[in-house]
Amino acid sequence: MTSTTSPSAAIDATHTRVLQDRVILCLRLSDPAVVLDACRAAIRGGLEILELTLTTPGALEVMAQLAAENAAVVGAGTVLSVQDVERVAEAGGRFAMSPVFDAGVVAAAHEHGLLAVPGAATPGEILAAYRSGARMVKVFPAAALGGPLFLKAVRGPLPNIPLVPTSGPTADTLAEYFAAGACAVGIGGEVFPPGFTLEHVEQAARRVRQAVEAIPL
Repeated sequence: MTSTTSPSAAIDATHTRVLQDRVILCLRLSDPAVVLDACRAAIRGGLEILELTLTTPGALEVMAQLAAENAAVVGAGTVLSVQDVERVAEAGGRFAMSPVFDAGVVAAAHEHGLLAVPGAATPGEILAAYRSGARMVKVFPAAALGGPLFLKAVRGPLPNIPLVPTSGPTADTLAEYFAAGACAVGIGGEVFPPGFTLEHVEQAARRVRQAVEAIPL
């Protein structure tokens, strides 16, 4: 967020971009030496919403570099505390994702102009997260919860809550998740499998982008 942008306007801009792009790419890597290059390879492949998990060594430094380059919308994953939110904001991040719902984290994200995407695994958690002011709620872990069938079932009684399933969607199943009501999805493992190369990252990212573009809005 720049000094001339209000927190609300910054959140609106990021929210709109995520809804337009429809894919959040999660990076949870162990080697800090490859993180920046992996991000750039994914961007070349067409994935420009990048979630750098705070468990990834050097995540904040890479976030700051990419934010300065303005080549992508970069945010953080595994945001578990107000202190995490503050560090992400200082690094130029634009959103804060979490595997769980914490009202204090959501409030802090909003104060700093970050789009909050809390995680939930039950209808009660989803509703609580949405009522806290979150614009969208992460459904985690989507595949283990039942995949598109779970999403569709939850959307029955909670049709107005924007859901972002993660840890489940792939290029081959994107259409099923969107048909079940996802507003966006989180992708990760197929782009960054064990022993990945930068060429693989770019090609896998391009495959995901092509799969998304084939799904009508």
